[in-house]
Amino acid sequence: MKIGARVIKTGIAVAITMFICKLLDLEPAFFGAVSAVINMQPSIFLSFRAAKDQILVHILGVLAGFCFGYFLGVTPLSAGLIVILLIPLYIKLDLHSGITMGIVAALFVLSSSTEEFLVHALARTGVIFVGLGAAMLINVVLWPPRYNQALKGKLRQANEAAVLYFCRAVQEYVGLEGSAQPQIEPEEKKRIYKLNKEARQLLDLMSRERYLGVSSKEQPKEWLTQAEKLIDYNESIVKKANRIFDLLPTRVERRHGVGDPPVSEEFRAILEVLESGCTIVIRVNGKLRTVIIDEGTVQIEEISEEYWETLTHAIEQWQPRFEGSYYMHGLLEVAVIANEIKWATRQAKILLQESVEAEP
Repeated sequence: MKIGARVIKTGIAVAITMFICKLLDLEPAFFGAVSAVINMQPSIFLSFRAAKDQILVHILGVLAGFCFGYFLGVTPLSAGLIVILLIPLYIKLDLHSGITMGIVAALFVLSSSTEEFLVHALARTGVIFVGLGAAMLINVVLWPPRYNQALKGKLRQANEAAVLYFCRAVQEYVGLEGSAQPQIEPEEKKRIYKLNKEARQLLDLMSRERYLGVSSKEQPKEWLTQAEKLIDYNESIVKKANRIFDLLPTRVERRHGVGDPPVSEEFRAILEVLESGCTIVIRVNGKLRTVIIDEGTVQIEEISEEYWETLTHAIEQWQPRFEGSYYMHGLLEVAVIANEIKWATRQAKILLQESVEAEP
C-alpha cells in the first residue's frame, strides 16, 4: 500500500485544524477537519478554487439556516424546505462539490436556538475557515505539487502514441490488398485521447499556478507555449489519422467490387512513397521530443519539396496507363493521404524550428 504526499498532507492539515479549533474553543471541530479534507486538492490552484467555492457554500448555507430558523422556526418543515431550496441553488451556481457541506452547515445553524443563532453562525464560520486555511497552507508549504516531470512524461507518451497511430493508418492503407476489413482497436484510440487530455490538464495547472505566482516557475513561459503547440499537434495528427482510417473500408469495397485485382507495380511505387513519408514524420517528431521534452539540441529540418516531387513522379508514371472511375477513386485517396502526410511533416518542422529558436 502506497501512501503519497497528498495523503500525508491531508492528515497533517486535519491534525492542525483540530488543534487550532480546540485551542480557540471552536466547535464542532470535526466540521473544520472535513473542510481541510475537501480543500486538500492535487494542485495549489485547485485548492484556491475549492476554498473559494467552500466559502460561498458556507455563507449561503449559514444565511439560509439563519433566515429559515428565525422566520419559520426549528421544525421538520423548515428543515425540508431549506434542503429543497439549497440543492438547486448550489447546482445553479456550479457548486456541486459543496452541496453536502452546505446542507450540513445550514442544518447545523437551523438546529440552534433563536438566541444562539449569531454565536453558532460565527463559530461555524471560524471552524470552516480554520480548515480552509490549514489545507491551503500545508499544500503550499509542504511538498507543493511539481508538474514539470509529469507533464514531460505525458507529452512524450502522447506524441509517441499519436505518431504511431498516424503511421499505422498510412501503413494499413498501403498494405491493404485483400478483402479483409482492417482492424482498428477502439481502446487504442481512447488511450491516445486520454493521454492528450491528461497532458493538457497538467499544462493548464502549470500555467494557472505560474500566473497566480504560487508555483516555482520551473519552466519559462515560452516553453509552456511550445508544449501547448505540441499537444495541439498531437490532437490534430490523430484527427488526420482517423480520416485515413475512414478511407480503408471504401477501398476494400471498391477493390472487392472489381474482383480484388492485384496492385500494379506503378501503384505500388506510389504506396511506397506514401509509406516513406511516415519515416519523415517519425524522424522530425523524434527531434521535437528531444528539444521540447528533453530540452536537448538538434538540427532543424528545412521544408523541402523533394518528397512531393518523388510522389508526383510516381503518380505520373501510373496515371497514363489506367483510366476509369475505379482508378480515379484511387488517385483521390492517394491525394487525401499525401495531403495529411504533408501537413504532418510541415507542421512538425515548423514547430521544431520555433522550439529551437525559443531555446534560451
